[in-house]
Amino acid sequence: MGTWIGHIAPGVFFALFAIWWHVNNCVNYFKSLRNESDRKTKSSNTFRGSTTYYCQCLPSKTLRGAPIESILKILITSIHFSIELITGYDTNPTPHIGDENAHHTAMLFGFFLGAWIEILVHFKVPFPKGTTQVMGFLAFTIEGLMMVFHLHARNMVDAHIHQLLGITIVCSMIGALGECYNPNSFWLIVSRSYFTLIQATWLIQAAYVLWPKTTNPLFLWDPESHRSVSLLTMSFAYHLSGDAFILIMIYLFVYKFFSANVRINNDDQGDNEELAAGYKLILNLNEEDSCIQ
Repeated sequence: MGTWIGHIAPGVFFALFAIWWHVNNCVNYFKSLRNESDRKTKSSNTFRGSTTYYCQCLPSKTLRGAPIESILKILITSIHFSIELITGYDTNPTPHIGDENAHHTAMLFGFFLGAWIEILVHFKVPFPKGTTQVMGFLAFTIEGLMMVFHLHARNMVDAHIHQLLGITIVCSMIGALGECYNPNSFWLIVSRSYFTLIQATWLIQAAYVLWPKTTNPLFLWDPESHRSVSLLTMSFAYHLSGDAFILIMIYLFVYKFFSANVRINNDDQGDNEELAAGYKLILNLNEEDSCIQ
């Protein structure tokens, strides 16, 4: 039960943070479009990326300006860290923490440390520019490093699940490294949300594959079957597509919310002509000059 919860709980938290980042990233993006399209004002709100966002939905100005997200990260990692220590502690043959639990604590510590740095940056501690992005890269790197050595003495299905998870973590590392050099890239932040969401949904599925809550043979996986490995790979591919679909739907929902502001740009005739020229390949499919040059 503990190992099942140990996959479900971080999966849920990863999912919530991935969606939270994506919603705020999209909001900032459409705000920047709104200001760019408003030619009556001289002020502009250029797109700015971030590793953490304020909770604008909170009732008071003080709470809205507080680093609530970072505080939640510290609380969640601290609670999970404590659970790993308590459940992994054993006195036989000598007092120690189980290897798997110890690995999990190491993975958690990178995110714990990153959240503390975010709070210090919030309170204007003069860290070098981009420190929070570097800490994000470090957190994913620690997670990936521990995952490499997390596969020993596991059955075929268990190892394959963690290998696919490791691929996702490596992709998160690459995206986080990109943010270190270009923190204001919309697509790099999307990639962070995307691969974090894949980690989330895959951890949840892994819990039900490795510790099924049913005796129905249709939902039981053969731990040493090559067919199980093949089916798991197919399932992972559906996670890639399904999580992309979720982020696209969130993007469209946020766009709908800001459509009244974005429509200013769409109603401009000159912009429409430029848009049509940009999509010539799509609009003129029946013309001879529509082929790629």
